[in-house]
Amino acid sequence: MTRQDMRFAAVAVLVLAGTIAAGANVAAAGRTSDSTGTVTTSGPMRCEIRQSLEGDTILIQPVVRSDRTVSGAYSLSLSGGGSGGSSNIRQGGDFTAAAGSETPLGQVSVSAGGIYNVTLKLTAGGSSVSCAKKVTGAI
Repeated sequence: MTRQDMRFAAVAVLVLAGTIAAGANVAAAGRTSDSTGTVTTSGPMRCEIRQSLEGDTILIQPVVRSDRTVSGAYSLSLSGGGSGGSSNIRQGGDFTAAAGSETPLGQVSVSAGGIYNVTLKLTAGGSSVSCAKKVTGAI
C-alpha cells in the first residue's frame, strides 16, 4: 500500500466515523433518558413508564404528558419474568390527554423478583412517540 493509499484510507475511516456519529445524534434527537432507564420523547407529547413496588407485586403505570390537548391511541407491551414463571402482556386503547397535564393509561401488575421489558407507544395527530424501560423489583 502506497503512502497516498494509506492517507486515503485514513481519511475514509474518519469520514465514516463522523457519518456514523452524526447518524447516532440524529437518531437520538428528541430523546432523553432519566436515571431509572425510562426513555421519554421530548416535544409536545411525551411518554413515561412508572413503577412502584407494593409487597410482592410490581405496579407499572404508563403515562402520557402533553403540552396541548391530544387524542390518540396507546399500545403497552410487557415481557419477562422470574423464577415464578413468565409474563407476556399486551394492552392498549384510545386516550385523550388534556393540555399541560399527565394522563395515566391504566396499570399492570406483575410478580416482584422478575425482570420485565416494558414498551409504550403513543400515536396521536399523525405522529408517534415511544419509550421503553427495564423493570425489576426485589421481593
